[in-house]
Amino acid sequence: MTDQINTKSDKEREDIFDSDVLMSDNTKSEKIKHQGNDRSFLFKSMIFLMIFLILSILYRGYELFVTNDYLFRQIMNDDAPAMPKWYPIATIVLGLLALVGIFMVNAYKKVGVYMVVATLFISAAMQPEFMADGTLFTMFALFVFIGYGLAIIYPYWYKFK
Repeated sequence: MTDQINTKSDKEREDIFDSDVLMSDNTKSEKIKHQGNDRSFLFKSMIFLMIFLILSILYRGYELFVTNDYLFRQIMNDDAPAMPKWYPIATIVLGLLALVGIFMVNAYKKVGVYMVVATLFISAAMQPEFMADGTLFTMFALFVFIGYGLAIIYPYWYKFK
């Protein structure tokens, strides 16, 4: 009696682990590929969200350039060191490069993806010291593009030149 149960369960296990069943064409996954010529709502929303975030970084750079000081200096009781003269200009230049990169992403150019990631990373890494508005906001924009943006871009990657 136990032999019959064992042989029955052995056959079931052989079916479960049968390589022909596991590797059949029905179980192979297709590559994710966006079908059609139109951009999806998620792709468009990613472009608009990144434009908003990069324009916010540009506005911050403009405010730094106009005031010639950190934006939250009054909160720090004037204990913060002086801002380097090159910092606002570098923030504006990198923000403009990131904006150009986003428009290149919208035009399906691979260099645009690399440009956005590189400029946002450099912008976050060049902070003269930790600033709540500069460091965290730039890193937020970078993480949004890497996390949300690249997940949306991946199905379109075959279209990028």
